Amino acid sequence: MFKTAMLALDLSGAEEPLLDCIPELLNWGVQRLVIVHIVRVGYVQGPGYRQLEDTTQWLDSRAAPLRAAGLQVEVSVRSAGVPVDEILLAAAEAGADLLVAGSRSQNLVSRLFLGSVARDLVRKTTLPLLLQWIEPDAEGTADHCRAVCTKTLRHVLLATDLSKHASEAERAAVALAGRAVRIDCLTVLSPRAIESTPALPLMTRAALDALVRQIEAGASQGEALVLQGDPSAAIARAAQERDCSLIIVGKHGQNWTQSMLIGSTASRLCEIAGRPVLMVPLPIDQ
Repeated sequence: MFKTAMLALDLSGAEEPLLDCIPELLNWGVQRLVIVHIVRVGYVQGPGYRQLEDTTQWLDSRAAPLRAAGLQVEVSVRSAGVPVDEILLAAAEAGADLLVAGSRSQNLVSRLFLGSVARDLVRKTTLPLLLQWIEPDAEGTADHCRAVCTKTLRHVLLATDLSKHASEAERAAVALAGRAVRIDCLTVLSPRAIESTPALPLMTRAALDALVRQIEAGASQGEALVLQGDPSAAIARAAQERDCSLIIVGKHGQNWTQSMLIGSTASRLCEIAGRPVLMVPLPIDQ
């Protein structure tokens, strides 16, 4: 499903552990990686040629171990006033089918690209976005990142509300069957929904069982789970209790994740997951 990944990389203390996570993408089927760094410029003065050249050389040095691991790696340094739009443009030009960025505990990529780009990626992307979990302090980051992002397909948790908005996330999970050891399928129901439709838990489990059968046909193990409560909290708790290595979740269109303060299941989950999250949007024409 994923062949070309684009890694949005800043030059903070988080880049080393984030790069350490990348060889794992070979297990996803990724063959080509484009590392992009956006030099943010103001309205008056742009970056100098030497700055772009030095940054390119620095990224090339970081790309060497990834090439040695078996990835085809390209480096792109661009300048823009709005980094997220430039990243998405670069992804389109590169033919990327997966975006990769870093997230920190407590606050979604609070310092990357002046604190706003990763959040805007969550909101604007029409491509699947893999947010790697990275701790905030530099020393702790490296250790925690290696622990979290290693073997991401060991135990996957697909969180779906079984609506059309989750259909691409479901498709991604089924596509990863065979590469993943285990993929559990989870839906969180509200008490109010169950009260209004008493048969809803049975109907939900039947739909999840059908998903699990597709996953098992792809050679992965799986289990259907139906929980009650707040969706993001219940998903994060289930992932922790089951020691899941990756959460897959859908995104409800361009405007569904409007604000990290207002929150939504996907965006809130990215803040509290404690592990990588693959957010898969519905195609823009749907």
